[in-house]
Amino acid sequence: MTAAKQVITYLNVFLFVVLLNFWLPRLLPGGPVDFLTGGEDSAVFMSEAQKQAMLAYYQLNQPVWEQFKQYLLGLATFDLGLSFTYKAPVFEVIFARLPWTVLLVGIATVLSIVLGLAAGLLSSWRHPGTTDRLLLLCMLILSAIPEFLIGMLLLLGFAVGWEVLPLSGARTPFFQPELWWERVWDLTKHALLPVATLTAGGLAGMYLLMRNEAIRVKGEPFVEFASAKGITGRAVLLRHVVRNAALPLVTMIVNRIGGLVAGAVLVETVFSYPGIGKLLQEAILARDYPLLHGLFLLITIVVLSLNLLADLLYPLLDPRIRPAKRGGQG
Repeated sequence: MTAAKQVITYLNVFLFVVLLNFWLPRLLPGGPVDFLTGGEDSAVFMSEAQKQAMLAYYQLNQPVWEQFKQYLLGLATFDLGLSFTYKAPVFEVIFARLPWTVLLVGIATVLSIVLGLAAGLLSSWRHPGTTDRLLLLCMLILSAIPEFLIGMLLLLGFAVGWEVLPLSGARTPFFQPELWWERVWDLTKHALLPVATLTAGGLAGMYLLMRNEAIRVKGEPFVEFASAKGITGRAVLLRHVVRNAALPLVTMIVNRIGGLVAGAVLVETVFSYPGIGKLLQEAILARDYPLLHGLFLLITIVVLSLNLLADLLYPLLDPRIRPAKRGGQG
């Protein structure tokens, strides 16, 4: 696929998702006023006139096509409006929560990649053997456990049972440390369990792909030829096996980072961690349309950017792709 076709494809996907972002929140049952008034079972009484005034205040009494036009105008001017829940600009609300998610997802991504690739290489090197079978069995069991269940088990063990780590949040309320490292340690304690959950959730997929690709490449004639030339086993593994198994790994790593952003919704909800995932859950429950538009837009841009990065890296990792790209093939 040529660069022009790639750009057109990404633009089409982006436009489709942007249009979808407007309609998806409105397909949810109920609306912002139902949440603000507490619904049918709420003890808060509001007259019909008060509800109409609230709809007018949030401009939800306008025809849906008028709201859609305002949505597109907001995207063009980088102004997504005010959050119904926080009464603040959407971008300010999102950027206040974004660093917490970047912290969790960033550390978990690095750990799951390093540990998964190292375990996969070790397993392939010991294949077939006891170490390979034990690692494979452990990773298959780990891959079958949902992330939220891993988080619940860690929470029950370390926070409820042994009480060595905090139960929830990103920092201790009203804690005023005298030294900077006390602040760092407080943040680290709160991030340990969410990071461990996200890392465990991504570890098995990375391990399985690395192991299977490494075993496949080890059977290739050029690897056997390198071994026959007297190159040491470690050099064959690092120079030939890892390099030739890198292409599918890039796809897996990019998809995994996007998956971690989605997985952060569940993990941050379990640990009440104040990141983008928890914010998305709150916005869905509150039917906060402007905030949902902003969060969906952010996730769309992140996922598309990661896929674009993978497309740019493929020709650098595999020279066989370069002629096809230049000639407009594939």
